[in-house]
Amino acid sequence: MKATVWLAVATAGLALLSIAFLTIQSPLTTTVTVTVQTVTGVQGIRSVEDVCFSRVSQCDAVIAGLIKTAKTRILVAVYSFTSDVLADALVEAAGRGVEVKVVVEAEQAGVRGSEYERLRNAGVDVRLDGNQYLMHHKFMVVDSLFVVTGSYNWSRAAEDFNDENIAVLEGVNVARMFEQEFYRLWSTAG
Repeated sequence: MKATVWLAVATAGLALLSIAFLTIQSPLTTTVTVTVQTVTGVQGIRSVEDVCFSRVSQCDAVIAGLIKTAKTRILVAVYSFTSDVLADALVEAAGRGVEVKVVVEAEQAGVRGSEYERLRNAGVDVRLDGNQYLMHHKFMVVDSLFVVTGSYNWSRAAEDFNDENIAVLEGVNVARMFEQEFYRLWSTAG
């Protein structure tokens, strides 16, 4: 009889990954082979600052709180944006001199409760995505250091009815990757 058992352990979110495996040769004799592989700083993430699950926690408060700490720049790419709380936070940030740029899915800009026109009227730099299909991203980059990402749309449905999530990541490398994606979207948005 030969069986291999794999064990994967993640510590501190994504900061450390160890892989070990055990090989059993027969019921009478056991040979144990342990291999440990450690990877640190996966994709440039320094730490996972927060995780939020909607309906049981207030994810909009987590996002708004991070927006309030912004000093220089906020980049947002979001499929659905109907949250008054998050629109208020972005308008307030822009009012205190933070550069705010938002890309919204074009098909969602005209839905009831969309914050697209409100953001435009408040002077926030907001564009509609240029993808002929769907721009289904849901992420924000704050001050080239923090990234908020997950399934969470910026909507009341996401906050109060759906099971959705966000993770707040800290790290300049991961932030840079999301910024590159944001500016790729921005370059084709109108």
